[in-house]
Amino acid sequence: AYLHSATMVKAGVFLLVRFWPVLSGTPEWFWLVGTAGLVTLVLGAYFAMFQQDLKGVLAYSTISHLGLITLLLGMGSPLACVAAIFHIVNHATFKASLFMAAGAIDHEAGTRDLRRLGGLRRFMPVTAVLAIIASAAMAGVPLLNGFLSKEMFFEETLAARWGSAFDLVPTLAAVAASAFGVTYALRLVVGVFFGPVPETMPRQPHEPPRWMLAPIAFLVAACLLVGMFPAVVIGPSLQAASISVLGGQTPSYSLAVWHGFTPALLMSFVTLIAGTLLYRTRREWLARQDWPFLARGVSGKAIFEQVLGFLAKTAPRRLESRFPGRKLQPQILLIILAAMVAAGLAVGSAPAAFEPLRWSSIDPAFAMLWLLGGACAAGAAILAKFHRLAALILTGGAGLVSCISFVWLSAPDLAATQLLVEVVTTILI
Repeated sequence: AYLHSATMVKAGVFLLVRFWPVLSGTPEWFWLVGTAGLVTLVLGAYFAMFQQDLKGVLAYSTISHLGLITLLLGMGSPLACVAAIFHIVNHATFKASLFMAAGAIDHEAGTRDLRRLGGLRRFMPVTAVLAIIASAAMAGVPLLNGFLSKEMFFEETLAARWGSAFDLVPTLAAVAASAFGVTYALRLVVGVFFGPVPETMPRQPHEPPRWMLAPIAFLVAACLLVGMFPAVVIGPSLQAASISVLGGQTPSYSLAVWHGFTPALLMSFVTLIAGTLLYRTRREWLARQDWPFLARGVSGKAIFEQVLGFLAKTAPRRLESRFPGRKLQPQILLIILAAMVAAGLAVGSAPAAFEPLRWSSIDPAFAMLWLLGGACAAGAAILAKFHRLAALILTGGAGLVSCISFVWLSAPDLAATQLLVEVVTTILI
């Protein structure tokens, strides 16, 4: 639960958050990151509605929420970045509790198949209450933490204006995906805890041990406390996290349960009503589907494997046919030339971003250090074919110069990493 909701799946969006101050605000960032987030948001929620596995619903829901966070980061405004950070925390809280509840249900009932589950509130009342609250937070029900960050998300989609025909697309996508989210949350709650007990259930369940319920209850309590008292419970932490990313760009925002009758509040109620109606009208149809409607025959796994096979086998063979020969030196030369061309294009496209070199600002000792490192690197390249040991020693000298440079530039962690790499490389060679 911890890996699938808070750590492993958040690594990508965490990097996007850290890179946001440097890369955001450009058309390329908006179109690449925003489009990827929007598509992921809608498709993840759509696919989640059709899943028959309890953890499958939660997994596709996680994909959708990661798309929501990515779309927020792609919008480029500081307030959207704050909303993304807030939703990272909220999603980790309610989704971790739901994954643990799913594990408890699987452990006690012997299955995760929604078609073989039902009526568990009679046997697992405490688990049912906790899972219902967490599912409501996932759906964006008021007075829970998911509602607050989703309302900020709605506000950002309404405020985003790029002067094009696509201005309404994020808003419509947000409403559609959130309505789908309400639908799959209802499928999870009603299908598992209400209705008759199926005869195909492997065994009669019972309440899990207290040690299994304790972490779920703790996270659900966090969902409630953040949803009802956001400024007190999460306000200082969110402010600190936002400042660490945005610095002086951190906007002023209000963490309050009630902001009046706003368009974002209206969007929240529209999604709740639309999602409920969709569930009530298509409940039986969704339960009969083995694969998402309009996506039959489409396998993300197969597409991924085909792309991976092309990159790992087909593309290298074609590249090798264009550049015959297996010598290392020509290949390294091509890499160096490509790097030089890329650097030249970067300087040529934005010359104002690069300050002219001032010889007076160069420390003579640092310059001598780099001359020594360059001499070691050149000597290693010349002697690599004739005197391997000498070339190895000179390569180590160039690496040592890099370590000293990192320390000189106040990066001792990079220096330690470089030193370890040099030592391991020397030992292995």
